[in-house]
Amino acid sequence: MKSEAAPIRVGLIGYGGYGRFLIESWAEMPEIEILAIAGRNRQRLEQTARKLGIPRFYVGHDALLADPEIDVVAVTSPPADHARHAIDVANAGKHLYCEKPLATRVEDGEAILEAVRAAGVRGVMGYVMRYTPLAERLRQIVAEGVLGALHRVDLANFAADEDLPPEHWFWNPEQSGGILVEHGVHFFDLYTWIAGSTPVRVTGHRTIRPGTTQEDRVLANVEYASGILATFYHAFDKPARLERTWARLGFDRGYATVGGWIPLCLDVEAAVDEAEYARLAALCPEAAVTLREEYPGAGEVIRGGGDSYQVTRLIEMRCQPSLDKQAVYAAAARAALRDLVAAIRDPGHGVLAPLEAGLESLRIATAVR
Repeated sequence: MKSEAAPIRVGLIGYGGYGRFLIESWAEMPEIEILAIAGRNRQRLEQTARKLGIPRFYVGHDALLADPEIDVVAVTSPPADHARHAIDVANAGKHLYCEKPLATRVEDGEAILEAVRAAGVRGVMGYVMRYTPLAERLRQIVAEGVLGALHRVDLANFAADEDLPPEHWFWNPEQSGGILVEHGVHFFDLYTWIAGSTPVRVTGHRTIRPGTTQEDRVLANVEYASGILATFYHAFDKPARLERTWARLGFDRGYATVGGWIPLCLDVEAAVDEAEYARLAALCPEAAVTLREEYPGAGEVIRGGGDSYQVTRLIEMRCQPSLDKQAVYAAAARAALRDLVAAIRDPGHGVLAPLEAGLESLRIATAVR
């Protein structure tokens, strides 16, 4: 077990846009020290290290893994390289922070988990949405049955392609795995975790942009063991100004709508009794609540799905943190790394976003043919 006083030293394989975001987000964490980055271009590595104040840089990830002072390695390279890099990290005895996706193929994801277990190191997925406050509140609403059973999830993600020219590796499924693997796994993971159920059937559809080989619109239908039916739609075909993401969840006695790919806003519309109303207020104490209808005395009996419910009010509730998207995103990235640090220092600590979750979401993504 590493001393509580000693900072955990971190190296990164990859220093592109997401790698830089992690470096900037983690920079002020007292429990860690960013020691090195690795990549292929010496000149760019040196420039990046100097600009971001990173003491060391290595040409090639093998040199970084040979550094005995590095405890944790974050894999932020392109998806097709994740398996090779993550397995090498484990074999070098380093702990693993793996950006999504875990890998582009299920068999490679399984090999990563085997390597991590064999090496006895700890790992965490960069599934930062699990670490956002609204995601946890929604998970509790589902788990506690505050609005009754969850039956439906409908997610729509309209992403920008302005910075993705046709030659970008994103459009090459051999490099990225395709939209559902490179991008969709985030949402498969988040809503599978929130649903608290296991996928049992996956179907879907892919669309190729006319006149190109670019797969720019995809759809996945996921049926869960609990009976939840979910649809995940992703399109990389919008101007950046028109990027939008929302998810709509249907329960026995109401609805919840999540706004933003990083959850920034949670709207609830529901018929509830006094205990359920109190629980919602406790989960979202800063929420703005609108009372649409009130049923005095013992309330009213409403019916749906063959069941009856005694309710006392019909409400609308909006829960929206004061932090902006980038602040919430950075805080979640810090929470994920802090979770891994806790697991390194305490062998009994289980991380919120384990590598196994990366494999489960990869199985869903690759089931759509």
